[in-house]
Amino acid sequence: MESFSCNIATKVLERLASRAHKEIHLSKDVKGELNKFHETLSTITKLLQYAEENQRANPLLLADCFRKLQDVCYDMDDILDEYEYNKLRMQVLKPRGSVKEKVHNLFSIPNSVMSSYKMSHRIKNMRKRLGEIAASNLSERAADWHGMHMERKTSSFVHSTDVIGRDNDKNKMLNHLLKDTYTGEGDDEEENVSIISINGLGGLGKTTLAELAYNDDRVVANFNLRIWICVSDNFDSKRLLRKIVSAATKETCEDAGIEEMQMKLQHALKNKKLLLVLDDVWDKGPMGITIEKWLDFKSFLNFAANGSKIIVTTRTEFVSLLMEPAHVHLLECLPHSDCMTIFKKLAFTKREEGNHPKLMEIGEDIVKKCGGVPLAVQTVAFLLRLDKNVRYWSRVRDNDIWKLKQGSRSILPALKLSYNALPVYLKPCFAFCSLFPKDYIFRSEDLIPLWMAQGFIQSCEEQGNQELEDIGLHYIRQLSSRYLFQIVEDDFPFIGFKMHDLVHDLAISVAKVEYSSMNFRPSYSSKMVRHVSISQNELSKEKKEDIESLLGFEKLRTILIPNLDTEFVPTEVGVNSLLFLQRCIRRLNFVRALDLSNLALKMLPSSIADLWHLRYLDLSFNRHLSKLPDSICKLHHLQSLVLAYCENIQELPKDMGNLINLRYLVLTLNQMHLPEVIGCLTSLQTLFVISCNNLKYLGEGIGSLTNLRTLVISECKNLESLPTCNMTALETLDISDCPKLDLMGSGEGIRGLGYFGIENSSLKVLPHWLQESANTLQGLRLDGTFLQLLPDWFENFTMLEKLRIIDCPDLGAFPEGMHRLKALRELEISSDPLAERCRREEGEDWSKIAHVPKIILYGRII
Repeated sequence: MESFSCNIATKVLERLASRAHKEIHLSKDVKGELNKFHETLSTITKLLQYAEENQRANPLLLADCFRKLQDVCYDMDDILDEYEYNKLRMQVLKPRGSVKEKVHNLFSIPNSVMSSYKMSHRIKNMRKRLGEIAASNLSERAADWHGMHMERKTSSFVHSTDVIGRDNDKNKMLNHLLKDTYTGEGDDEEENVSIISINGLGGLGKTTLAELAYNDDRVVANFNLRIWICVSDNFDSKRLLRKIVSAATKETCEDAGIEEMQMKLQHALKNKKLLLVLDDVWDKGPMGITIEKWLDFKSFLNFAANGSKIIVTTRTEFVSLLMEPAHVHLLECLPHSDCMTIFKKLAFTKREEGNHPKLMEIGEDIVKKCGGVPLAVQTVAFLLRLDKNVRYWSRVRDNDIWKLKQGSRSILPALKLSYNALPVYLKPCFAFCSLFPKDYIFRSEDLIPLWMAQGFIQSCEEQGNQELEDIGLHYIRQLSSRYLFQIVEDDFPFIGFKMHDLVHDLAISVAKVEYSSMNFRPSYSSKMVRHVSISQNELSKEKKEDIESLLGFEKLRTILIPNLDTEFVPTEVGVNSLLFLQRCIRRLNFVRALDLSNLALKMLPSSIADLWHLRYLDLSFNRHLSKLPDSICKLHHLQSLVLAYCENIQELPKDMGNLINLRYLVLTLNQMHLPEVIGCLTSLQTLFVISCNNLKYLGEGIGSLTNLRTLVISECKNLESLPTCNMTALETLDISDCPKLDLMGSGEGIRGLGYFGIENSSLKVLPHWLQESANTLQGLRLDGTFLQLLPDWFENFTMLEKLRIIDCPDLGAFPEGMHRLKALRELEISSDPLAERCRREEGEDWSKIAHVPKIILYGRII
């Protein structure tokens, strides 16, 4: 609740301060009320953010304040949205229309400038609600938060016989620890102290692995001095130095200054090999590690002898990158067999083992749910140890782990630390993923528009002119670097990822106040629920009461229908789809994201225009839908429109150009060419053209899309050519399953690409116009082509970072100039005979690619 409250408050403050908002024509009274509201909200938000960053000891202390703040901010966000809708509407009307029409439209716009008195009263009322929060003695309570943080305490002690399944990891660690010297890559100078980083998700056993290595007899004999420090989230150089000096000298030095401690440490470390463990290092907030803090701290250890080592355990990749380790050990999940060994050892006494076959069968299923995370196995094993009732064990098996009772040393509290350490702006993005089912494969191109619709992605001055889509990709990579997302496909600029089941449980546990799904119904007031997902399975069960319950969530901002299947069958829901949709539109006025995919809709009601706040609309797989109502063009806030596999749509409304904020469009149309009106979508950034079976050419309108950055064309069986275009912003061109497309005879004018992908094509040589992207191309995917060779000019792709060659059997060798591709960092080949020629050292083409850091042959890194 705290995270979401601070996030929506920050968003509202940004909107109040933005130039776009200041340009809206407001009365003097309204402006005055907004300024007072801004001042009060800013003060309260700073206090609550301080509370959030300092992790109060009692998390329930200000729960009521956070809830009230959140409600006020959401209401203000809605009001600002209405004002901005008014501005957008006037912007559309300005170029055309008679005076009579403009006046009529002006009075028909909700909450227009003509009703400023009403607006002023609403804002004054919300400022009064803020005043009630401020009256809760926040400033007095702020003193109680000072200095509080999420410190964990660990020690170097471990019973090695209690640790199961980490022998291989331990041996790899020892190999690096017992090397006497390390020379940094590309450095001429030898470093006395080198770093080994153990990275991974919370609960995997990073600390345990460090303990195993730290206490190994060979390590004890190899190092003159061993020191263990649990850093947690307070990386203070002076504090850490004091701990090291105390451990090295066996003296207390609470009153010693920096220089005195340095002198003592220099004397203690002289000619001694040091092993220092920095356990649980974070980069959270003002107390976390930074490059300046790290360099300052590392300078204290220069007195140690050559061969000294530092072991760092961390949950974030950023910490490793900052420290420049000699070796990064990414800790993986334990195999199921090892997890079962742990489970049996902890859930049963020695006398009980083998006496409970039914419980063992249930235990197998429970352990599978733990996903190879040892701490999760321990959590449920301890929970089950004292109760050998089959019904109880079955209930544990059938419940998500987040619903089970958790101790302070259990898996969810451990994972919650990772969530707490996230920047405020990432927390709602992470929580939003709880709306999707377990095992769901997320696609960046699908998820980012949903984040944008909720305002989770915000540009700022620090990010310069970065587009929202690029910031969204950065968010995904940040969550991946903290091991909360697992990237399964990184095909620039698209990312596919999933969430570990336990991380998904974590997302549900932190999101359960605002987020709901039909298989998880909250016990609290429906007024607090703002995001809902309904599974296709639930819809098909015809549970009329469940579907109707949606109408009780008055403040909904999201309605999703995620689906795990790739083959869609129209869903007949338990209520009349059109009638129910009309009722939703009347009741749920604040919706920002609306998923109506796969509902067998035959028409979209014209009342859709009443959803003034709508930013995301998905109508995919409504195969009987033949047209869109003209009223859809009044959705001026709309950013994303998805019409995938709506193959009966004959044309688009003539006023589509009124969708002046539309950035993302997915089309399936039953036409020979794309309608000219597409050229009026001047804000369009991403265009997917999918399964347009009658499409022969794209049309000239697409050439007017000067802001288009991503063009994806797929399953257009009769498409013959690309347009001669002036899409100067185009960065990504991805084409698949277009067998008649002539890439050699079309596409003139395409230049400056950052990514080009071609799949299932008769292409025999790379199109000549690709040379125009020699200085910009970063990613190239060749999949299922008849490509026979790569041209001599291929060596000119000096910016190419990632190359994937899949199923191209006629491509026999790389050109001689491959060694010139110095930026190439990842090469993936799943195609013979080329893969065979690229085997390490023995392959004929190995010398051409040996400089590439990461080479993948048929899915295996060599």
